[in-house]
Amino acid sequence: QDVSFRYPEAEKDTLSQINLTIRQGEKLAVVGLNGAGKTTLVKLICGFLDPTEGKVLLNNIDIRTYNRQDYYRLFSAVFQDFSVLDVTIAENIAQTDESINRPLMEHCIHQAGLTEKIKQLPAGVNTHLGKVFEDGIELSGGELQRLMLARALYKNAPIMVLDEPTSALDPIAESEIYNKYSELTDGRMAVYISHRLASTKFCHRIILICEGHIAEEGTHDELLAHNGHYADLFEMQSKYYREGWT
Repeated sequence: QDVSFRYPEAEKDTLSQINLTIRQGEKLAVVGLNGAGKTTLVKLICGFLDPTEGKVLLNNIDIRTYNRQDYYRLFSAVFQDFSVLDVTIAENIAQTDESINRPLMEHCIHQAGLTEKIKQLPAGVNTHLGKVFEDGIELSGGELQRLMLARALYKNAPIMVLDEPTSALDPIAESEIYNKYSELTDGRMAVYISHRLASTKFCHRIILICEGHIAEEGTHDELLAHNGHYADLFEMQSKYYREGWT
């Protein structure tokens, strides 16, 4: 509600007078050019930053009145710089080495499409990741994304946030991962950020952030029909990918 945010020592606001309501069960995409303020918006929603002006509300209550640790538990968030720990696959998914719910973890691994990969490993989910251990392995980019999906599903929070975690993947692989998230988080509130507009076509609503403001808002088809900045960016990206695959 009327949210502005300025980083310390910055000369101007990164976000200015943002008004946005996200409803239960809604899938919202946040798109825009690099530096537009997309990640800042998500960090404000998650409570990692407090607004310089205005309020972030949950059920019409300022989130600053909540216990912040309790508030964090509402979110399963995967950011661009996600952390893969030098521990076992099971511990990476559960984010703990104690009281792991094995049936739930196996279910999340299956949903994320990692079952066959893990079956091939001598120690299964007890295989170490990274090079700290002699038996440590490295996963491919796509496999890491599926590991993050399993981690997010295991937490089972009511709100899902994805901040361009698939930017290192090619457009087709990214689209497949986002569609998987969409399928498995149906009914939950979800916020997706991607610089590839085609990846978020499935969302109920898309907002385009430009120079710290919400410049355009609507479904993918509505924004294309509007023939504004979103449509220009989509055509530019579509042309690039068409040329890239010929």
